[in-house]
Amino acid sequence: MAAEEHIFREFLETYNRIVEECFNRCVYTFNYRYLLDNEVDCASRCTSRYVNYNQRLAMNFAKIQSKKMIDAQEQAEAQQDPSLMVNTQIADTSKPS
Repeated sequence: MAAEEHIFREFLETYNRIVEECFNRCVYTFNYRYLLDNEVDCASRCTSRYVNYNQRLAMNFAKIQSKKMIDAQEQAEAQQDPSLMVNTQIADTSKPS
């Protein structure tokens, strides 16, 4: 339950940062009840930019974590069976640099 709460808290913090940043960047007129068209366009572009960035960041993080997990698993297997380590080292030295 604590992990879910932590993830939800991080999501809300990210959401609040995006809202605050885009509001401060795009909304500059408080004379009207509604946003002006250019403010709406700016806010849409701003939030879209942040959402796309956040998605790319999450995908890259997932790839890196996956690679780390695979490397750690291979290392654990190599420690259990020393002959695998020798085969891995031979395969690494045969790859062109």
